[in-house]
Amino acid sequence: RGYFSWRAPRDRPRSPAVTLAVRTGKLDERQALELFASLGIPTAESQMARAPEFSHTLPYPVAAKILAADVVHKTESGGVILGIAGRSEFDEKVRGMGAPQVLVQKMESGVAEAIVGYRDDPLVGPVVLVGAGGVLAEIYKDYALRLAPVNEAEASAMIAEVKGLRLICGYRNLPKGDLEALARAVVAISRLALVPGRPVAEAEINPLIVKRDGAVAVDGLVTLKGA
Repeated sequence: RGYFSWRAPRDRPRSPAVTLAVRTGKLDERQALELFASLGIPTAESQMARAPEFSHTLPYPVAAKILAADVVHKTESGGVILGIAGRSEFDEKVRGMGAPQVLVQKMESGVAEAIVGYRDDPLVGPVVLVGAGGVLAEIYKDYALRLAPVNEAEASAMIAEVKGLRLICGYRNLPKGDLEALARAVVAISRLALVPGRPVAEAEINPLIVKRDGAVAVDGLVTLKGA
């Protein structure tokens, strides 16, 4: 049985050049998005704004998020405000959050939301995940999993397994998403397995907004080993 499942060895991809702001613990969202960008994953344009002025130069509408590594579920704790239309609304809502600093982010839209994740499992080693994103990730547990790293062909095969992503494959003339861009994001995050010393315990982008042309990460979590 093992003979028939044999596959030819693959060329090992190069280790990604990543820089980590800290060495242990959780990254805040700004640091997490910077890590994803260093892997080659497009990220939503964002700026950090500090009290009391909370100055930023992004055009409206924007999203505002509490910027703190220890706040994991920001939506449930009132730490995320979406679709802020102008400065007066921004001042009112951001000051109401009571946070010393926030991440101000360009609002993004697309045809679907995906979750892309990585984990260095203590039993099986590095694995990569792709699934239906947003709240669907927790409700349906609709995802595909592989040992990391993967190449684009393997990432595409993973995407094809996810039922929730079939709607953007041209199903019944619905808007088609850029599945190649999604596959590239899966490949990119899987390359965390190649970082010397494998310092990342877990990483997650949820959601990754899949557009007709491209894909962009808007929310991210990263936990380093030794946390």
